[in-house]
Amino acid sequence: MGKLKDFLNKNSLLAATAVIMTVCALCISIFSGFLHEVGKVKSILVNVFLVTMLLFLVSDTIKFLVLSMDRAWWPHQQASFNVDKNATIHTRTHYLKMRINTLRSQLLATEKHCNEPLNLMYQINAKDLWLYGKYFLLLMCLVLVSWDELLYYNTKQKYTLFKNNQTRTLGVVSIQNLHGLFTFLESALVAPFEPDSEVTGQKTWLYGDHTTKLGVVRLRQLRRRENFHIGWGETEFSDWDYMPRWELPYQRMLYTDKYWKIYEPWLPIYPTHSTATKMLFGFYHDGYTQSFPELHGYVTMLARSYNNSMKVVDYLINMNWLTWNTSAVFVDFTLYNVDANMFTICTVLIEQTPFGDIVTTLNIISVQLQFVDQLGTLGIVVVLIYFVVLIQYAKSVVITLWYEPYKLRSMWNKLDLIILVLNVIVIVLVIIREIVVSNLLEKVESSSKLVFLDFRLPTRLHVSSTITVGFLVCMATLRLWRVLLFASVFQLFSNTLYSAWKALASTAILILIFLFGYGMAVVIINGNNTVTFEKLLKSIISSLCFSFGFTSQFNPRDLFHGGSFLGLILYLILAFVVVQLLMNLFVSTINDYFLHAKLQRDAKALNYISFLQFLRVEYAPVFRFCQKLPFCRRGYKRHNRTVTENLDIKMDKNKRWSEKKRYQALSFGDDTKTETFKGDEKSRQEEYVTHIERLYTVAALMQTQMALLDHLLFKEEDSLDESDDESDSEDEYV
Repeated sequence: MGKLKDFLNKNSLLAATAVIMTVCALCISIFSGFLHEVGKVKSILVNVFLVTMLLFLVSDTIKFLVLSMDRAWWPHQQASFNVDKNATIHTRTHYLKMRINTLRSQLLATEKHCNEPLNLMYQINAKDLWLYGKYFLLLMCLVLVSWDELLYYNTKQKYTLFKNNQTRTLGVVSIQNLHGLFTFLESALVAPFEPDSEVTGQKTWLYGDHTTKLGVVRLRQLRRRENFHIGWGETEFSDWDYMPRWELPYQRMLYTDKYWKIYEPWLPIYPTHSTATKMLFGFYHDGYTQSFPELHGYVTMLARSYNNSMKVVDYLINMNWLTWNTSAVFVDFTLYNVDANMFTICTVLIEQTPFGDIVTTLNIISVQLQFVDQLGTLGIVVVLIYFVVLIQYAKSVVITLWYEPYKLRSMWNKLDLIILVLNVIVIVLVIIREIVVSNLLEKVESSSKLVFLDFRLPTRLHVSSTITVGFLVCMATLRLWRVLLFASVFQLFSNTLYSAWKALASTAILILIFLFGYGMAVVIINGNNTVTFEKLLKSIISSLCFSFGFTSQFNPRDLFHGGSFLGLILYLILAFVVVQLLMNLFVSTINDYFLHAKLQRDAKALNYISFLQFLRVEYAPVFRFCQKLPFCRRGYKRHNRTVTENLDIKMDKNKRWSEKKRYQALSFGDDTKTETFKGDEKSRQEEYVTHIERLYTVAALMQTQMALLDHLLFKEEDSLDESDDESDSEDEYV
């Protein structure tokens, strides 16, 4: 209670402030009469938390900077020393109680615990484990709460819906030529969004009113340059200005700005992009035979209504917008599920190969772009706690490097900085994504009938933040591995990898060389007849997957296109040489080094305390409190035996365990044998000395307890005798 009172006296202002803020917030939320939506309340709470964090991180920094400058330039006079009049006067009772607590601690802290450098290292490890452990745990919780399994089912459902033919709509598989694209557009992307609109007067999707289309559908065509012949080089795409029907030369007609939708399909889109768009969308789409740039091509858009969209389609058909020079057509559109608050970004690629056939690719990405609604109540709580722990993590790293700059040379401190930088990148990406999504949603109502709302930018930001979080998890795992090196198991693995990395690297290079040669042979023999061995890299990956047991995508018949005899030889090489010989060689190499490191550790084991023994002494009050709990109490279990029998069984187990360890050391070598004998003899001597010290400590503890009992029993009688002597002396004086 005394410590609690001291804490309240020192932090009374903080406690009063917290109580007042809590009471005011409850009163405002209950009696104000305002009924906000759940999303609005979450946004308010998030904004309050962000303002509070900025107050503590920025405002307090400026405040203390000003105070430090004031104290440095205009130092204050030192206060005079005052004696505490309420200081506690210690008596012999206090001394005896303190002596008993000291002796109890000596029972736990033996001579092995007096290694001060080891204790300091364990103390630092305990703090690091608490800091990095809770950070890693909260990071894992953040990953779990930010993931929604509905995204997978939405992607799978939309992919099946647009890929295959349905009862009333056509799928991507129905596109057999370039002009089949227009039939697909009418059947899947125009008519289904206005079923029976003339009868019902409502414009809903054919497959449910929970999903709507945001903006319009965009068509982007990539054309080969005129008189360009495909060879060994990359395809050159046209960026010229054309007249309708792809006629040259280009002439700017009157009223082009007014009727720009008529001339837009014949003008390149690249000059209209901003610098930010060129930086964010400067990537390529992988096609079947080549890659296609995102920023190039000729663009046109459909309308929102069925009649206007069909007018655009008829115009494109009549003007021969798709010709034999067309290399690929991209169809981009965005769907929004109101119930799940989910965006579905769809991209259909229709590729015309140099062989004259059509190859289609469907890409579906489901994301929840509104951060607050995506997380939910539990997710927001986890994010808030994560931010607090991240601030503690950053504070620890900055303070360490501020006072000890030489520690920046350590790879682990550099890893800490990398983790902080990745966190900052994730925060920046999420903030930019929220701003972009808010701006796009504001344009939904005010947009015209021919405006394409490009939700691919926030989607790419979302994917980038997800990838960054993946790297962050990897870095945090490596950092936690460094903290857990106090355990012998992690030390054993680290020593094994450190000693075996050269042999493992040589073995891995040997395996890769063999796989490269095998993959090249399989590509030459079977590459023209099967997709599994179509390319060299794909062939190597397929062989490696088969070696590790992933045989679902690998069919042994793919090896027999060069003949039964040759196919049998290839299969035997893959099944026995690669799988059995080379992989077992790699595993056996690791196993040998692991056993070698384990025997060396057991032979050269130092008689130090473990990290758990250090925690048992360092946090002894916590362990004593836990042991007093009802579900943590450990009673003596006889197992229908006497105490002597249980002791004999325990001693026999210990003896057999020590003999087993000595036998392993003897079978290893002469040097290890000598070190094992010396270690066993030294450990027995230290155990004997520790046993004698504990006996002396128990005797001193019992003696002190008797002295305290004697003092408590006879203190009252002594005080009465002293009062009688004082009264007798007063009578004699009188």
